[in-house]
Order: sequence, then C-alpha cells, then structure tokens
Amino acid sequence: MRVHLFWHDREVSLVIQYEIERLRRDRPYSMQVNHFHDHYEIYYLLSGKRYYFIQDRSYFIQEGDLVFIDKNQLHKTRNVDAETHERILLSFDDRWIRSIGEDASTHLLLPFVQKQHVFSLSGTNRTLVENLLFQLLREQQQALSGWQLNSRALFTQLLIFCSRLTDKLSSAQEHPQAHNPKIFEIVAYINEHYRTRLTLASISETFYISPSYFCRSFKETTGFSFVEYLNNVRIREAQRLLRETKLKVIHIAEQSGFDSVAHFGRVFKQVTSQTPLECRKLMRLSQ
Repeated sequence: MRVHLFWHDREVSLVIQYEIERLRRDRPYSMQVNHFHDHYEIYYLLSGKRYYFIQDRSYFIQEGDLVFIDKNQLHKTRNVDAETHERILLSFDDRWIRSIGEDASTHLLLPFVQKQHVFSLSGTNRTLVENLLFQLLREQQQALSGWQLNSRALFTQLLIFCSRLTDKLSSAQEHPQAHNPKIFEIVAYINEHYRTRLTLASISETFYISPSYFCRSFKETTGFSFVEYLNNVRIREAQRLLRETKLKVIHIAEQSGFDSVAHFGRVFKQVTSQTPLECRKLMRLSQ
C-alpha cells in the first residue's frame, strides 16, 4: 500500500509531500534501478533479512532494523537468501520539514546526517516505532475526519523519537557491515576521484586486483556494476551543479568526469529520465 500526503504551505505556495508504503515480497528481490533522490527515506524491516548498500558501505539488516537515508545518498537493497521480507518505507522532502517550522530541520533531520545509518531496535523502542508506523498506515486506510492532521502529528512524533534515539545509540552501537575491505576501499576511491578518467583496467591496476574478480566482487558487495556506480556518482554531482551553479551543460559534464557532452547527456537521461536542461528547469521551479 502506498499513500501520498500533501500539505499546502501558504507562505511559500508549495505542495508539501510525504509518502508511506508497506510492502511484502514472497520471493527473492533485489532493486534493479540505480537509486538516489532529493528526498529523505526511513526504511523499517518488519521481517526477513536484506543487504543494504548506502554511499560506501553494505549493511546486513534484519527485522527490527531502522535505516536512515539522507537525500542524494546512493543506496540499494538486495536479497540475502530466498527468504521473504516485509518492510515499511517513509519518504519526505525539505519542504515538508519547513512546513513544521524553521527550527525543525536541525533536530528532526539528525538521524540522516550521522555517519551511522542503521539502528537495531528491541524492547520498548521497537514497540514504540512499530506502533507509530502502524498508526500512520491505519490513518490512511480509514481516512476518518482529521486523518491528515493526525498523520502529520504522528509522523512528526516519529521523527522526534528517531532523533532522540540517534543521540542515545550512536555512540554505543555499531551496526554490522558486510565485509569486503578491498571493495570498500575502491568505492571510497571512486567517490573521491570520479572527476578523473576511471576505467576497469585502471582500477584493477591501482588496487592490484584482477578485472574479473573486481567486477564480480563489486557487484556482490554493492549491488551495482562498476559502470553503474561510477555513472550514478557523476550524475549526482552533475545534478548538484545544475541546482547550485549557472555553469553551462558542457562545463558541468567536464566537472562531473564525462569525456563528452553527448555521452553525459545520454547517461544523464538514462539515470534520471530527464535531460540536464529539463532537470535544471524543474529544480528552479521547486526552489
């Protein structure tokens, strides 16, 4: 079930949105699409096990785990085994946060800016989070009088609880990661050097690793192929430049690591389903 909630903020004349979705899969599933976006996500695993790649690490998560995804963070989930899994996903954007109040962002967004992305819940913490999530889903299903207002209050309460939980647990808990130090080292290298010419051969030579082993291990660890990951990192930077600068597209292509503006345009359209100019126009409309 997917629910869209819209709030109208008269001061900025924008539609404020967040989504909540509960989904169960009865067969192995791995995300097929390249994935990053300009909104925040909270992922809660009700049952099953998953691998969750975020930015430059893969995490092993299981039921009761709460995952925070900052905007524009590259991420992807994939199956651990043949087990079924069920999760709840909430997403929201900066405009929704601003609708709560100017001072809200620092506190409510705390879980998304921490180095640690995953928290394992148990006892009363798990019960409280699940109760809030189920109440949100129930409000949408029943749609009684005042359901939108109550949903807004419940979601704000959930974000406040998560922020307090971050303060409490961040220094005491380190979530287990799927270990492959060499691949994580390469991921960090790509994140830092994506503007330069990077090829399968150059990576293999730099890290003394065979191309075939590198390709296989990179895919197993991150869920992305090397080219998919590199393209996503570069396009994410291009989107930032489109949003924050007035640079021409040809210069944005160069600064993002592409050899030609034609190749940049093809990859940009493949990843975002938009041309760079269409993306810039939509970004300006939403600001």
